[in-house]
Amino acid sequence: MNGIMFIFSDLLQLTGCDPWQAQCIETLTLLFVFAPIVAGLPLALVEWDKFKRADNARIRAAKRRRMERTVH
Repeated sequence: MNGIMFIFSDLLQLTGCDPWQAQCIETLTLLFVFAPIVAGLPLALVEWDKFKRADNARIRAAKRRRMERTVH
């Protein structure tokens, strides 16, 4: 990640930014790209947990129905 940011900073300097501007743009890019990802991860994990619980309940119910058919 750090190596990518050095490349990004070098590209900004090639386009005419001074090093301070490049560092500021680099920092803001990291902030605006990764902050929503980090903030959204707990919500995504909660949704995944709800999905897997429902999926497991559906699978257990199907197995239960199959077992009931073989018993009778």
